[in-house]
Amino acid sequence: MSGRDQSDDRDTAIRFLVEAALKSVADKRRIRSPQTKDDWIDRLCEEIMSASETSHQAVLSSLIATGVTSDEVLGDYVPAVARRIGELWVQDKATFVQVTIGAARLQALFQNRTDLPRGTWLDRTVPLGQSILMILPAVEDHTLGAFVAADQFRRHGLWVRMAIRLSNAELLRVVEEGRFSMLGISMATYKSVENVQEIIKNLKSSLDRCPPIVVGGKYVANSDGVEVLTGADLAVRSAREAIEGCGLASVAKSLTVDSLA
Repeated sequence: MSGRDQSDDRDTAIRFLVEAALKSVADKRRIRSPQTKDDWIDRLCEEIMSASETSHQAVLSSLIATGVTSDEVLGDYVPAVARRIGELWVQDKATFVQVTIGAARLQALFQNRTDLPRGTWLDRTVPLGQSILMILPAVEDHTLGAFVAADQFRRHGLWVRMAIRLSNAELLRVVEEGRFSMLGISMATYKSVENVQEIIKNLKSSLDRCPPIVVGGKYVANSDGVEVLTGADLAVRSAREAIEGCGLASVAKSLTVDSLA
């Protein structure tokens, strides 16, 4: 065999390997590319809780490129992702850090949007079960403490829904349509006092039956008379104190950490 023939054979082999590699990459991309709505929700859920700051945006861009509108994303896909994150939390398949990251990114999708379609008042809640509604006021910048508290309640055997920075009207509808044994409000700093006063006044004056309202958090732990100041039924420093004060049952005998951070 001549040197030319050997060179041709080598080129053919290399071309075959390159084509096979490209085909393999394309096949993997097709396999990885979401095909159904549930696939897109799974992918978005995975990326929105990931360490990457931008991967969920790439998924959203790809989703919109398929013809899904931004209103459909916010009104349909985002609530589904929120529910999926909640399911992962309840099943211990996501840490509170991952849930916090995911919730913050979901929340960011709504910033500067004033044209949300009717019915999206529930879109900014992350369902972690039932029984307790944990409220994070709009003025609070710190979400981690609320999720830590929710984790503590869950470890006591209670299920929690997180309501993140809802308006008073949105929050009222969540409470009206839920069956909550307790409403908890996270207060990290003094700046939330006025907002919490308004939230509690609105709930108590608008509901025929208002569940017990409990305030907790870093600010409450370092202050006295917060229940009088805010109008709450209880101001507590631990999940256990809140549970006992509202007459709820607990399956946990003891916890290593039991403060409403």
